Amino acid sequence: MSEAKAQLVEFGFSELHADKALQATNNAGLTQALDWLDANKDSPTLDEPLEAAPAAAESSAAAEPSAPASDGQAQSLVCNECQKQFKNEELAQYHAVKSGHTDFAQSTEAVKPMSEEEKQQKLAELQARISAKRQRRAEEEKEEQRKNELLRRKAGQDHAEQQERLKEQQVKRELDLQRRQKEDDKRAEQRIKQQIEQDKRDRAARLAKEKAERDGEQAPQQGEPSAPSMLQAGLPRISTSATQTRLQIRPMVKIKGQDGPPRPLTGVFEADQTLKDVIKHIRKELPGVGHHFKLSTSFPRKDFGSQDEGKSLKELGLVPNAALILTE
Repeated sequence: MSEAKAQLVEFGFSELHADKALQATNNAGLTQALDWLDANKDSPTLDEPLEAAPAAAESSAAAEPSAPASDGQAQSLVCNECQKQFKNEELAQYHAVKSGHTDFAQSTEAVKPMSEEEKQQKLAELQARISAKRQRRAEEEKEEQRKNELLRRKAGQDHAEQQERLKEQQVKRELDLQRRQKEDDKRAEQRIKQQIEQDKRDRAARLAKEKAERDGEQAPQQGEPSAPSMLQAGLPRISTSATQTRLQIRPMVKIKGQDGPPRPLTGVFEADQTLKDVIKHIRKELPGVGHHFKLSTSFPRKDFGSQDEGKSLKELGLVPNAALILTE
């Protein structure tokens, strides 16, 4: 009989219950066996016989002959350092490992069996240690759950803060885009006002010259010839010397594949390229914009249609630079 089984029997458990507990815990030790017995004390199968193999093994072990006790023969081992007495060498070695004691001697005195009161006291001590161990395990699990919950909350808070930052950045980008568009529109409006004033001066000078010619008077001296009237042409001022133009396309629609507000697209084109070339460039650089969209200028307001696709950028008054609005 193993030491663990012997102790379980001494604590009042039947040999069947002891065998089942040790078999279920793979002979892990007395504490594990006690845990199993405590957890399965109400099991309806606790009193059922063991399977044949374990029973045979136990029977074989029980059948081993034991040396009969005789006078003068060693019946136990005694630790000279703490005076504890052990039934066999295995228990003495276990004690040596646990305590670090090394001084043992043989004794002819047999180990006395524990009284019923000692058994109950030993069992109560073991159960108290098991209960304390379970309580420590429960507290550790509770602490682990608390830490996991803190980590989960922290991760959720970090995610919410990140989303808030992304939202703020998106709003800032939208406001910056609106501000730049307003500034560009304001500058374009200012240029138009200046051109209108120039047209007025040119018209006044022309009328004065015509009147002087009718009256036979000398025409007043004129300054340098002004540029062609933008109001007469209905288009932005055209540079006759520029061979290239810088166009900024401002999408005012949602573009697939882009997060946040659409970003302006800037490109440099030859003055003799057509509006169709610009449309091809837009579809290449902004594939998510779709196939159907419109281009227009803000000041003066002009919408470009299919009839303008074959015209050069110079003919359309988009030289040396211009801003085009892209809408659906």
